[in-house]
Amino acid sequence: MKSVCSSVSASVFNIQSYSIHDGPGIRVTVFVKGCPLRCQWCANPESNLTKPQLMTYAGKCTGCGECVSFCPHNAISMLEKDGKMLAYTDRTVCVDCGMCVDACPAQARELVGKEMTVEEVIKTVLRDKMFMDASGGGVTISGGEPLMHPEFTETLLRAAKEEGLHTAIESCSFASREVVDKVFRYVDLGLLDIKHMDSAEHRRLTGVPNEQILDNIKHIHNDLGIPIMISLPTIPGCNDSEENIAATAKFVAEELIGEVKIRLLPYHRLGESKNENLGNDTKLNIEVPSDEHMEHLKAVAESFGVQVQIGG
Repeated sequence: MKSVCSSVSASVFNIQSYSIHDGPGIRVTVFVKGCPLRCQWCANPESNLTKPQLMTYAGKCTGCGECVSFCPHNAISMLEKDGKMLAYTDRTVCVDCGMCVDACPAQARELVGKEMTVEEVIKTVLRDKMFMDASGGGVTISGGEPLMHPEFTETLLRAAKEEGLHTAIESCSFASREVVDKVFRYVDLGLLDIKHMDSAEHRRLTGVPNEQILDNIKHIHNDLGIPIMISLPTIPGCNDSEENIAATAKFVAEELIGEVKIRLLPYHRLGESKNENLGNDTKLNIEVPSDEHMEHLKAVAESFGVQVQIGG
């Protein structure tokens, strides 16, 4: 097993300890880069591409100019903004090589994403095994989309199971049936997203239709017998209508066997600053839903006899 672990790798952009919202107990969540969806409200836009990406933090920049001379592609220049000199990166020239990152004494630059083997990841995860064991926690693989890295995800989950850890996966379920069957045999809990119940709207909002997603969710739970929770990112003006919430709850109540909980995850603005740090010209104009609105949607879903919680 160790030889396999040392050869299978994927681009990882974060390994988060002491997670409490990604499954039961205290968990370590591994975030991989790469996603087949392009959700307009994405909270982790740095996870969309599999390759490493440069993130810059204007608030940390001291205007020293050290990064300019280290860029081999002349992509960085000094510009004045609000009376302060700042390093500006031309994203049409930048190739995300990361040469400027180490040169920045203010840590205003970061290369997000590192190729890591399963062996490296599992060693990091196991540092917290005492806390996971004591709390009934485990390891969760998230992203991005873990199913975009089926060999890595399968191998990591299998390694975690061999260490006696509970395993969970956060997924949009947009993958082939072959990949789903390969990966989910080592999954104890699936945290599965439904972005919208109308396939045309799902395509407009995420770039892909939802038929394969819904079919895979039913297969994972009904056929493979994997316990799941349905996560519904609740985005005002996109998928927070009573009709969509009702359709989602009806799907859970009528198409999934037994009791399956829905998590209504209210939109937050974390992705907006990340888009700015990535140099993405993305203006969302989405309001954060009020507590009252979320409670109303919770009541709509609960009217179908399903369990609902707001937030993680």
